[in-house]
Amino acid sequence: MDHRLRTPQGAAAYRRRGPIAETPNAWLKDITGLRRFARRGLKAVQDESLLAAMTLNLLTMFRTAPDSLQHRAWIAAG
Repeated sequence: MDHRLRTPQGAAAYRRRGPIAETPNAWLKDITGLRRFARRGLKAVQDESLLAAMTLNLLTMFRTAPDSLQHRAWIAAG
């Protein structure tokens, strides 16, 4: 990894990675309050973080969907 970061292309790619990879993690930590896990054990923590990530992805998909899809989802929800 070090040899890739020393090249100008590698450094540029790593700079672009920051906002892409770290924004969802910061959102989960700050907005949802996921600073500590409710359960113990590696498997339980992995499951809890997976659930939080899936929730974030679904909310993002819903927010970026065309208006007609959001309208249909709103009607289906009752």
